[in-house]
Amino acid sequence: MEEFSRRFASLKPFLVFECAARCGSFSAAAKAFNISQPSVSRNVAQLERELGVALFDRRPTGAELSDAGRELFHAITQGMGTIMRTINEIERRRQEDAGVVSLSVSGSFVAHWMAPRLAAFSQAFPEVRLRFHLMSGLMRGLPEDVDLAVRTAAPSEQAARTWDFAPEVVLPVSSPGYLAARRTAGGHTFLHFSDHAREIWKEMSDLGTPGDREGDVCHEFDDYSVALQAALDGSGVALGWLSVTSRLLLEGRLVPVGGRAHRAERVHRLIECGNGVPREIVADIAQWLVDRMKDDLSELRPILPRSAGI
Repeated sequence: MEEFSRRFASLKPFLVFECAARCGSFSAAAKAFNISQPSVSRNVAQLERELGVALFDRRPTGAELSDAGRELFHAITQGMGTIMRTINEIERRRQEDAGVVSLSVSGSFVAHWMAPRLAAFSQAFPEVRLRFHLMSGLMRGLPEDVDLAVRTAAPSEQAARTWDFAPEVVLPVSSPGYLAARRTAGGHTFLHFSDHAREIWKEMSDLGTPGDREGDVCHEFDDYSVALQAALDGSGVALGWLSVTSRLLLEGRLVPVGGRAHRAERVHRLIECGNGVPREIVADIAQWLVDRMKDDLSELRPILPRSAGI
């Protein structure tokens, strides 16, 4: 391309030549470019001087493409066709991306909170397609290539546009079947998310630290979603963050274990990311998510221990 730009200062002679060859006349090319017919002749002559060959065979009946002219016309047609296909693809993706909203969230949030609401979301936002960027483990930092992120933050921490999604409330949860089958006061089967120290159980529940009691068993998971699934399957007790488990508790698929919940000083927050111009659809979606969680928390009040502070 550098060699081309050194030899040819402008693409216009090529475009004028292509039009004249395609239309079969210099006068048609002049009309298409809104220039005079002599100007078309000058552009073609400029190319012929540079290439050292005649691109048209001039006859009394008119001009016809020479062999070299047909070769050049074919090359220009192929090149311009490739450019137009690329432009069309870029524009198609841009139009598609205008309807895409991307979220940086945990896999457990998508699996247990968002996925059951996708049908309702599509009814509320039929023109939007969600793209989930899943994070594993404790989520820190804000990516720039997404629209919204769910992160845990202190109430005083602020970003450009934020929406408080849910208080950080944690309580031990299990399936109803696990509690029904556990008829003694012996140890529990703990389903522990290994990104936290085991001492978190003592801080956030009245079950103590795994291993404190005879008969305790502790299985560790590096994926919180899998730990919750094990609890749903009746395999033991997991710590349940309300930002993920609210619907599971309301449906009765999980139940509180013990009489205490832990309410931290932090909140789960929706944060608008990226460096582009704010999109109002992103704010609308954030508010929709907040409203759905508010509905959950309102329904959960009779179910949760008073220490949850809901």
